[in-house]
Amino acid sequence: MFFLPLVWIGYFAITASERMDAVEQARSHGNSVAELFEENTERIFERVDQSLLVVRALYAQDPLTFSLKSWSDTARIATGDVVQFALIGSNGYMTETTAGYSGPPLFLGDREHFINVMAQADDRLYVAKPVLGRASNKWTIQLARKVFDLARNPAGVVVGSISVDVVGRFYDTAKLGVGGTLVLRNANYVVLAARGVDQGSVLGQHAPSRVEGELGDGFYVQYWNENRPNRSDRLTTARRSRAFPLIFTVGISGQEIYSRSAVRQKVYLGGALLLTFIILAATTFHWRRQQALDRAHRERRDFASKFEDALRNLPQGLSMFDGRDRLIAFNPQWLELYGLLPEDIRIGMHFRDIFAKQTAVLDVETYLVDLKNRLARSEQISNTVQFPDGRVVYISYGRREGGGWVATHEDITERKASADRIERLAHYDSLTGLANRNLFKERIDEALASSRRLEPGFAVLLLDLDKFKSVNDALGHQCGDALLKQVADRIKAQIRDADTAARIGGDEFAVIVAAMRDGAASLAERLVQAIAEPYHIDGHPVVIGCSIGLALVPEHGTRVDEILRNADLALYRSKNAGRSCFHLYSAELKAEADQRNVLEIELREAIWREELEVFYQPVIELGTGRVKSVEALARWHHGTRGYIPPAEFIAVAEAGGLIVELGNQVLARACRDAMSMPADVKVAVNLSALQFAGTNLVDTVTFALAQSGLPQTRLELEITESVFLADTEENLKTLQRLKALGVSIALDDFGVGYSSLSYLTAFPFDKVKIDKSFIDRIDRCETVAVLKSIVQLAKTLKLSIVAEGVESFEQVKRLQSLGIPLGQGFHFSKPVPFAGLSWQSPPARRKRRAA
Repeated sequence: MFFLPLVWIGYFAITASERMDAVEQARSHGNSVAELFEENTERIFERVDQSLLVVRALYAQDPLTFSLKSWSDTARIATGDVVQFALIGSNGYMTETTAGYSGPPLFLGDREHFINVMAQADDRLYVAKPVLGRASNKWTIQLARKVFDLARNPAGVVVGSISVDVVGRFYDTAKLGVGGTLVLRNANYVVLAARGVDQGSVLGQHAPSRVEGELGDGFYVQYWNENRPNRSDRLTTARRSRAFPLIFTVGISGQEIYSRSAVRQKVYLGGALLLTFIILAATTFHWRRQQALDRAHRERRDFASKFEDALRNLPQGLSMFDGRDRLIAFNPQWLELYGLLPEDIRIGMHFRDIFAKQTAVLDVETYLVDLKNRLARSEQISNTVQFPDGRVVYISYGRREGGGWVATHEDITERKASADRIERLAHYDSLTGLANRNLFKERIDEALASSRRLEPGFAVLLLDLDKFKSVNDALGHQCGDALLKQVADRIKAQIRDADTAARIGGDEFAVIVAAMRDGAASLAERLVQAIAEPYHIDGHPVVIGCSIGLALVPEHGTRVDEILRNADLALYRSKNAGRSCFHLYSAELKAEADQRNVLEIELREAIWREELEVFYQPVIELGTGRVKSVEALARWHHGTRGYIPPAEFIAVAEAGGLIVELGNQVLARACRDAMSMPADVKVAVNLSALQFAGTNLVDTVTFALAQSGLPQTRLELEITESVFLADTEENLKTLQRLKALGVSIALDDFGVGYSSLSYLTAFPFDKVKIDKSFIDRIDRCETVAVLKSIVQLAKTLKLSIVAEGVESFEQVKRLQSLGIPLGQGFHFSKPVPFAGLSWQSPPARRKRRAA
């Protein structure tokens, strides 16, 4: 910023000086040219004037015999710049000329030079304005003097004519440049000759000019002729001749004057611009560098500030040591973590001196050597130290490029305790304290590995509680949890310390019996008996059972999944065998499982091909024998096995997730068949609880009714209490939507569940179907009492009643006496295909008493 003004001040000073020098040189040159112009022209005029004086003298000696032509040829004066000499008589006619004119006499008495010379009172040279010679036919400047006779009387005028080109020849040597001018004027400022201007327009004219005003009566002047239209400014030099009535002007154009300086000015401008660019570039570079330095300083200060803030606010302690094991940075948390006093620690202290008094590491020298060796092998390492007071500190070391290390120190006492707790939660059941499924599988893996090395076998028991769900529903989850804890305590009381007990599901337990396979069966029997003993939960007596599946290793498997699968098959057998017992795995169980799998595959294909049939069993009005409705029942005629019982394939369908599609097919077929039945006969379709959970049941029913055209009032849907047990809230909403469609809802198997009566108050059923177990025991007085209560309840709730499983005429009579209007069973008809249905009243049949 200091040099930049100097450059341009120098530039303007130099260019101004150059222009001043150019003007001075132009002034000097103009003055020199003017002097030379004056000297050269005066010599010509002086020679011509001398010739005029000689002619006048010779003429005065002998006017009659004087011959101008002869004298001119002899003296050779009418050459070069002199065009001609001529004598004009006092009468105005030219008497003689050197131009060789031979024509008629020329009258020149009207010419300016003749008139003015003859009118002169004195004898002096007269310079007239240029004229076009009548004899020479050239533009000439006329110099004239009077001619006298012998008596000194005026006898005429002698004239010498000079070519106006005399100025042109001098102009060519004057080197005035472009726009330069030479102008010759007489005493009256009439232009006699000119170069550098349009001579034809100014020759012989008293053209407007500043010369007259600038020169005045003086003999020399220089001035700037500026602001003239169509012409550049000129530096004009004017001189007045002291010998002749002449004025000489020399003009040099400003363009010519400044041409050289303009060229140099461009060079100077280029240099100034180059220097300016260099200075600006250097300034910009310096400014940017300075900005970068300032930014770096700010960033360094910010970084230092942030580093200090980070050190102060780090939750961990931080220490940094250089390659010589000396402290170069630390924060207060580090001091506090190791119980170091700030006044005892300073930058530059050695690692050994700092930790000489701490109690976490007893051998500091060995610790330091091990640390440096590990850092030499890896950039990141970690370590954990434990203080005598139980605190645990985790240290993460990072190797520095210049040597040394940076370390973060964190108190992980609580975290380690939490990790231990999480580890326990990950492997142990939070409710019972037993191992969970993950730890149970790990223990089986460990037992398998041990058995391969030492060859002792072990046993796995899977336990499933019987009737636990009913207890949970009746008494609530809190009581259910308390029951599970007591069950876990009873299991732990029956096993050894070497065995592992686990809770692997809601009410599922497992036991690994280590190295005591022969006693596994007796343990299973003891567990069945121990768990079956009564419990007391919040003042409530509770009785449950336990089903157990037992698998031996390695006989029943050598992989975890294989062992658990086989034990589960044994458990499945125990459940089907009546529960509260145990079974040992055998090959027959696997064969049965494989058979169920094959049956599931074949059932899936039969459903896909719609090979299952729909049979119908009528519901009879006991008083009239009329068919009031029919119940649709699925039947499967296997290609090779014949008819498969519904209890067998329905269970497979529910277990394999096929019940929804099967139920949809039965519903659609029943609605279509019902359109061919009498208009007063309803069709009833059983619904599984899985149909409520797996699909949009309302849409399915709506579609079946719309596709078949069956009125909603002719469709009856039968459900069991399992629908409520699955998901009471959502299933109840679905039932309400079905009820809103206009279909009838019947509660099937009424009286055998745990909460049948409560369901009647939860949902407005249209019909209840009394379970077959009541009809089989209808001859008992307690059964009759229960049935009377059901009939009274149905009348109060305005429900229809159907007795299921009617097989004799005596049962019909008893049902009629109790006021039960409808019956269904083999006594009236077995389930038959649609074509086998009869709408006539069946004949009364009596059951013959056996002899």
